[in-house]
Amino acid sequence: MNPWSQVPYDDYERHMNHETVGQLAFLSDITKEKVEQCYPQTVAVYGACTGNGFVHFVEARTVYAVDLNPAYLAVCHERYEPILNQLVLVQADINHDSVAIPLGSADLIICHLFLEYVDLNRAFDSIRQSLRRGGLLNVVLQRSNNSGWVSNTGRSRSGVPAGAVTTLQPVAAIATEVSDETLLRHTAPDLRFEGRQTYRMPNGKSLVSCDFVKV
Repeated sequence: MNPWSQVPYDDYERHMNHETVGQLAFLSDITKEKVEQCYPQTVAVYGACTGNGFVHFVEARTVYAVDLNPAYLAVCHERYEPILNQLVLVQADINHDSVAIPLGSADLIICHLFLEYVDLNRAFDSIRQSLRRGGLLNVVLQRSNNSGWVSNTGRSRSGVPAGAVTTLQPVAAIATEVSDETLLRHTAPDLRFEGRQTYRMPNGKSLVSCDFVKV
């Protein structure tokens, strides 16, 4: 069973919003920047979780939220279905399932902190099928910088401080840091690299945002 199916959404959000992590707001800002860059009508978010950044998709015609955890998708639907034109939930484990997005339909694909947990060949096969020619793919990867993959924010399911043991620890066991070389190898030749930005986070980790255009 994939460990992400067992992480309660509130533990995930508390961890990602913790002052020493601060990733949710940062990733939302990156999403906003990409929306303003290409004004997409169709968006697909791989690893949508509870819909961080979906508030920026209000002008899009269709938004596909892809995640393996049905509880995450339920929260995403509750929060964002009222404000989006069309929100389509796609429950799928990319390692085993096909992703039901129409071929060549996505103007923008958001892929934040997702590739580290999946089979890259299967993930990019799906992304290539979903993204239209000329469409934008934004990938954000984490660099741990020797500080450990999951920061200890002391969050447990009950909210009781848990030291180094949290409900997020099991996902670290399946994580693989994706190097620049690995990313470029999997995007070549038809996903053209457009540029990257690196952001230093409060806990010593870095986020690397990379843009690709399908040619």
